Amino acid sequence: MVHNPKLSQIAMQWCLEKSIGFIFDLFGNRNKKVTRDELNRRFQEEVARFQISGRQANKMLYDLKRRDYISYAEGDSVVLTDKAKIKIIDKVVDTTRKDGKVRFVSFDIPESKRNDRDCFRLAIKRMGFRQIQKSLWACQYNIGDLVEAAASIYDVSDYVAYFVSEKSNIDAHISKILHEDKSN
Repeated sequence: MVHNPKLSQIAMQWCLEKSIGFIFDLFGNRNKKVTRDELNRRFQEEVARFQISGRQANKMLYDLKRRDYISYAEGDSVVLTDKAKIKIIDKVVDTTRKDGKVRFVSFDIPESKRNDRDCFRLAIKRMGFRQIQKSLWACQYNIGDLVEAAASIYDVSDYVAYFVSEKSNIDAHISKILHEDKSN
């Protein structure tokens, strides 16, 4: 059997996202608390379907903690970190509701931070933001915490502006772009 490092990376990435996604689903909504013991038990039940041993499941949870995807808060409850939420951003956005307001992100990130800028842009696209003008992006979901998390993780907070609007002089243009995107 030939070992393919790229395929192994893809498999590890898939396992990581599935694990974080499972933990996110376990929380149900953002306010539900999950204890370390409950997470351990439920996680082992879930991965048993893939013939993963209890020891391997414990190692996976340990790696999630070590890699800063989960942390343990007071009272032994488990918390998904911002890094984890960015990893499964599509799933987090799917649980977010629209409230009739438009969220805007504008950024001017220097060329010296090109890679961080590209990662940040990809993250806001995955959140549902669409480009309205060259440096102005809009979205209808209440996800300011995710924008702040992405800006922080990619170390571009100093170059990013996030604001909320109930009404603007370009509402028709924004609505057209946001609705066009859904029909494609």
